[in-house]
Amino acid sequence: MLNQTKIAVISSGNGGQTMAAYFANMGYSVSLYVREQARVAMFPPDKVFRLRGLVEGDPVVDLISHEMEAVVQGAGLIMVTSPAQYHPAIAREMAPYLVEGQMVVLNPGRSFGTYVFKQALEANGCNKDVIIAETQTFVFACRCARVAEPFIHGIKNQLRVAAHRPGDTPKVVAALERLFPGIIEAAESTLYTGFSNIGMVFHPLPILLNITKIERKEKFYFYADGISPLVANILERLDRERVTVAAAYGVTVPSAYEWLYDHYGSEGDTLYERIQHTPAYANITAPVDIDTRYIYEDMATGCVPIYFAGQAVGIATPVIDSAILWASTIYETDFKQGGRNDQAIDFRELKADADALLGGGA
Repeated sequence: MLNQTKIAVISSGNGGQTMAAYFANMGYSVSLYVREQARVAMFPPDKVFRLRGLVEGDPVVDLISHEMEAVVQGAGLIMVTSPAQYHPAIAREMAPYLVEGQMVVLNPGRSFGTYVFKQALEANGCNKDVIIAETQTFVFACRCARVAEPFIHGIKNQLRVAAHRPGDTPKVVAALERLFPGIIEAAESTLYTGFSNIGMVFHPLPILLNITKIERKEKFYFYADGISPLVANILERLDRERVTVAAAYGVTVPSAYEWLYDHYGSEGDTLYERIQHTPAYANITAPVDIDTRYIYEDMATGCVPIYFAGQAVGIATPVIDSAILWASTIYETDFKQGGRNDQAIDFRELKADADALLGGGA
């Protein structure tokens, strides 16, 4: 029996802790999944979270566990907040325990997350009628300076969501609207959310272009200091490639410049100015280690699939390609081989889905 007032949150990073505390603060029964058993002991024994920032409270999270079965059991809604490169592993671990009617939302899916997640569930024997959906971005700009002490710097003005099966999208919108009133909007499809992956624009290149500062563990503000006018100009060139590839699939997505106004109300004549005029970004510090999800997640699940999506329709993406090569060289990791490439995603299926949507199909 599903409990529609129980929410399972999968992953205990900045986003997972913030989301768990936020839901508990609203009065929901919340279970939080932690991958490592040792990390469970790092949380307060009374499970009280100190939520601060734009939303404040001291809620109690009912369950914090490394056992996936206990976390998802009975939950009507499952919110996956793990870095997107772990979606297949999360799906594999979750597959035996999902039941009919549960709703799994990837927060966010990054590029084409529901395709990868659905494929992993099926490969691990889960053919239950569950709803799989994704958001185009993460709803909060947040950080946890200490375990169980999340701080919300900003909340998006708009959050678009889509289900893998477009007919399920209204159900997802209704479920999330109760949690984030006034900002949830239905996206036309997961192609829209997939091509709207703004993380691939804002995260990897500022890391690569500030790599020596991060290597020296210098403290600086990631957006305010790390994205100079020159860096912002390069981001715009990469962003134009993303928008161009999306258009080839019949999907119109906002540029990063437009996205900042839509989600934060940021104003300015250039991308640089809008980043500087985004209060939610003002106090977010840069990673203190070069081994960061801003590379491992956003290369593997953003730059790589957009590159291969372009290749599939004959569109060159030289800035994206250069960023992948540069990251692969610095990190001694073949991101094209290990990311969401044309072996992980059938881009012919992706294009067929796009054509069906354009033709009015389901």
